[in-house]
Amino acid sequence: MKSFLICILSLFTLSLFAQKDSVVIGNNLVSRTFLFDKSKEGFYSSAFTNLDKKVNYIRKGNEEFAIRVGKVEVTGLNSKYIKHSLSLKNSIQTLKVDLATSVKGINIQLIYTVYDNIPLIRKQLLVINNSKTEVPLCDLDIERLNIEVVNTYMNEVYANYGTNLTRIPYKGDYNDAAVLLFNLNEQQGLLFGNESPSVLKRTEIYVNEGKVQMGMGLHNEPFPFKKWLKPAEVFTSPKTFIYVSNSGKWQDAFEGKYQDFIRNYLGVRLYKQKNKPFFIYNTWQPFFDSINENIVKGCAENLEKIGTDLFIIDAGWYKRAGDFNVDSTKFPNGLKPVCEYIRSKNMRVGLWFTIGSVHAKSEVAKQHPEWIIKDKNGNPANLHQAKYEEDGDVWDSAIRTMSMGSPYYDHIKNTIRDYVNVWGISYLKLDLSIANSAYVNNLEATGDYDLNNPCKLYKDRASSYWTIYERMMKLMDDIHAEFPDMLLDCTFEVWGRYNLVDYALIEHGDYDWLTNFDFKQPAGPISIRQMSFDRSRVVPTSTLLIGNQFIDSDNYPYVYFSMVSTSALMVGDPRKLSSKELDFYTKWNSWFKEIENKYQFSKYRQVYDIFDRPTDNNWDGNYRINTEKLGGLMFFFRNNSSDTTRIFKIPCLNPDFTYRIYSHEDGKVLGSYKGSELINVGVSITIPTTYSAKVLLIEKEN
Repeated sequence: MKSFLICILSLFTLSLFAQKDSVVIGNNLVSRTFLFDKSKEGFYSSAFTNLDKKVNYIRKGNEEFAIRVGKVEVTGLNSKYIKHSLSLKNSIQTLKVDLATSVKGINIQLIYTVYDNIPLIRKQLLVINNSKTEVPLCDLDIERLNIEVVNTYMNEVYANYGTNLTRIPYKGDYNDAAVLLFNLNEQQGLLFGNESPSVLKRTEIYVNEGKVQMGMGLHNEPFPFKKWLKPAEVFTSPKTFIYVSNSGKWQDAFEGKYQDFIRNYLGVRLYKQKNKPFFIYNTWQPFFDSINENIVKGCAENLEKIGTDLFIIDAGWYKRAGDFNVDSTKFPNGLKPVCEYIRSKNMRVGLWFTIGSVHAKSEVAKQHPEWIIKDKNGNPANLHQAKYEEDGDVWDSAIRTMSMGSPYYDHIKNTIRDYVNVWGISYLKLDLSIANSAYVNNLEATGDYDLNNPCKLYKDRASSYWTIYERMMKLMDDIHAEFPDMLLDCTFEVWGRYNLVDYALIEHGDYDWLTNFDFKQPAGPISIRQMSFDRSRVVPTSTLLIGNQFIDSDNYPYVYFSMVSTSALMVGDPRKLSSKELDFYTKWNSWFKEIENKYQFSKYRQVYDIFDRPTDNNWDGNYRINTEKLGGLMFFFRNNSSDTTRIFKIPCLNPDFTYRIYSHEDGKVLGSYKGSELINVGVSITIPTTYSAKVLLIEKEN
């Protein structure tokens, strides 16, 4: 009887019901009401309600969505309701609504999703072509709502991964996976999440009066969305979401239940991995593309001693991109025995690939020039660089960019498959541009100008962007389907803008090699912590790989702890490590892995309004506390600050529990503290010297 009552109460709490000419989806925190008339056009939201505050944020005039089909703009207002279905599975609600449009044979399906105890509603749009004619789609707004946080007074916008304060009207770009509209006066906010890929992403807040729009680039913008939809074909849009925050601090909108959604429901690919590496080494610096068999084996010797999990062989292992033939001068015995040697040292093997870039004289480029992307003059394009070579012997010589929307897709997939099977590769670093460059700011040097090429899945430049990014996401899905344990690193260069990461990338790839900082310490580690601070409110820090800090740096503890506070990735020459340095890395790598096994701290990162963005003159840090298992790590960094002691509050604890704080550095317990004391007063941290770090374990006492 008790279980039955719980079930009934759960269904009641989730508010899953339908009424005549209306349907509601929601939970105990948020609900969304839709109105329609079966006899005429119109399907739209009439309420988006913050149930905690009992406030409806929707205003009149909603169009619900918009997409141009041929010459006709289709919205919720000129579409006619056909049917809907409601389902509940594993505390996840799904509402599907089928609509007929004024374009003959074109139907729309809207999908809304709500998760138990998360104040968020997610949305996706499908276009179904039941006609006998191919139609172009463009100008997509997955969400187009008249919505405001109580009113328009005292509205602030926090954009660029939650780092930039600005005002309305606001038009976002590729840096806006999530944008916060926060009402300081009412202490409420809405987070608008856009899961569209890369430069196609577009979020607008009151650019058109009263409207919030989330979708992809318009037809007259530099990176438009366009899709030619064939008869019987279905276009499935990226997802969007709207999250409700009730807090007096804008920073809190990016914490708590929002992070629960990211961890548990967004679909972060890395979180599906059962055996994630902790400490990662990459060969790029100081060896660059001069890597060879002796260097690899020499590095592996010391890396094994300190408990390295993943050894990545970066650029320089092959002669020509496209052919991917092993450089026999550097690796006279081939790469297979080198990979076997690395594995014999208890490390997994990673390998660098260009994903769309091939050498002009590679066999694939010579045999299939029709697969190459064309520039505005009709010539083979190098989208990665502003240079055009016919030949060369270094890793980035004579690049030609292949189209992922051509049969090259199968060529590169089969090439990768063969090497993974033969060499036992566990990680792939997929690199260099596929549609636009992270370095070249010429908008005309983007996309594919090749028109009506029967080998390609698009008809024109405008439709090349979506196809290329969609196929890149599909490629990562295909590789994961065949090799579920494969770690895929889709770099910012592939994604097309410097320091770019978003939800689309981490839903399909495990990592984003986000950037490279070549500065020596202390500038290098501070820059890395800045980048993590600048991205990790929105994107999980464990998915971000940031180079290039040396394992053999001066002040290596400061460098190492900076990396572990984000992701433990290092370069450098491990052969130079002293016995003291080897002992240090061995001690800490072993302990961090122990804490990761116990608390999975890599999935958590909190900054709140407690920690400032790192600079040379301040203190900074972050918490990596598992709020469910009530334990994790605290990182504190004193930079070139004059004060040796500071007090830090810890908001994410339970006030009723007692916590112990432990230092692995000296093996001592600092003390036991009531949660309420740590929340309201904080803990005192002393770091005697500048450019130093302190790492502490905090966990609930039994």
